Amino acid sequence: MEPGELDPSEHALREAVLAGSETAWRALYEANFDALYAFVWHRAGRQTHRADEVVQETWLVAVRRIADFDPSHAPFEAWLKGIAANVLRNHLRRWKRDSRTSSLDSAQVSQTDGLSDAGERMALALTGLPARYQAVLRAKYEEKLTVNEIGQRLGSTAKAVESMLSRAREALRRAYDKLQTEE
Repeated sequence: MEPGELDPSEHALREAVLAGSETAWRALYEANFDALYAFVWHRAGRQTHRADEVVQETWLVAVRRIADFDPSHAPFEAWLKGIAANVLRNHLRRWKRDSRTSSLDSAQVSQTDGLSDAGERMALALTGLPARYQAVLRAKYEEKLTVNEIGQRLGSTAKAVESMLSRAREALRRAYDKLQTEE
């Protein structure tokens, strides 16, 4: 299957899950767990306990909202990562708040926290962007896809992708700057 191509079996799995099939859930879980964990682990400062917490909450949200998943719009993995991005944004805020109220001095926080202020702001800024901007930025900078490949995935032209990337980078820059000035 080509990148960005929709998997027809996800339609069947979704229907089976909605009908109560534990086997279908297990198939979705096993097929997507590693990609979800890698996605979260990197954004959680490569801290296993934080990644575990976010991944667990992501699956709980997915279980509650499985009826909202529409395989004709996006693959299950993309839908799951969208949930994870929202869960992660909430956790990043809490982690930041907790690190500010901690009685540890700044040297101890930087050694034990694992998320630099700049990295934390960038992760918060990214997760605050519209989903289409997040998707195009991740495709370009994390997946290292060309604008042509991204265009194929999105069913768009390379020129349209370049334009969206430009707008997404500007939105990310503004969101990052706003977070920086809030401190």
